[in-house]
Amino acid sequence: MLRTMLLFLAVLATVSACQPPEPPPPRPPPGKPAASAEPAIAVDPQEAQAKRADGLTGGQLVFQDDFAREELGADWLLRQPGEWTLEEGTLRSNRVEKDDDRNQGVWLQKPLPDKVRIEFESKSLSPAGDTKCEVFGELPKHESGYSVIFGGWNNTLNTIARKGEHETSRVVQRDHQKVERGRLYHWTIVRNDNVVRWYIDGKFMVAYDDASPVKGHNFGFNNWATDVRFGHLRVYAL
Repeated sequence: MLRTMLLFLAVLATVSACQPPEPPPPRPPPGKPAASAEPAIAVDPQEAQAKRADGLTGGQLVFQDDFAREELGADWLLRQPGEWTLEEGTLRSNRVEKDDDRNQGVWLQKPLPDKVRIEFESKSLSPAGDTKCEVFGELPKHESGYSVIFGGWNNTLNTIARKGEHETSRVVQRDHQKVERGRLYHWTIVRNDNVVRWYIDGKFMVAYDDASPVKGHNFGFNNWATDVRFGHLRVYAL
């Protein structure tokens, strides 16, 4: 009996030794990574810009104006006499009745730095909102750079537009924030690369990422037909 059992174990060991091991799993082709089980998550470019904090502080103050005087002075160029006046430490935009005379703006005569942060205050005394400025203009002229518009088109749109307020690639704030009549707002506009970023009261509004950025150095306040005030302008080189 013992002899039979030993013989059975010897045969079983021989059979097991003859069976080849399981082959390893196949490797992916060279240069092609193995497929991921989870799909890639698309990143919203506006959300990515909203997370940035570079340029929001620091820099060298290169220009300031509190408009606490009677005359606008040589630092500013008026395209339409009478449209802009000084009132109680603010720059006031007066209504212009003729359409051809609107959007002429008032232009800072000192050039903007290439890398810059611009800060100022605004207040609209109209329910239409419609508060705007122009940055990096190639000329001291409307739509020669980027138009930054808060409460445009009867307080329905906040946008940054490049060389044309109606351009198809203008960037519009998704969750629209309306301009409140009589409320004082603090603006911050930053560019230290190819992106123009805009903030109101420290809140990110929108950013214009431009593969071929406009390189102008002109800054201006502008208006269509709204009673609006600007003040406390600061320009920082970054």
